[in-house]
Amino acid sequence: MIKKIFRIIKSVLIKEKTFPCIVWDGKKMSYPHLTNKQIKEIEESPKYEGWSVIINEDVI
Repeated sequence: MIKKIFRIIKSVLIKEKTFPCIVWDGKKMSYPHLTNKQIKEIEESPKYEGWSVIINEDVI
């Protein structure tokens, strides 16, 4: 119980590093800032089949 509360507080206070990305879903492009976790989810999840994520290194 205490670990769960600590994890919630930690997730609110500590921000994950985000990367400027180009996301192509087959129809349109978007330019969100995504975390590593979000990038992995798009690359591996069958929900996002056909999507591609490219980290925009020009902006970094």
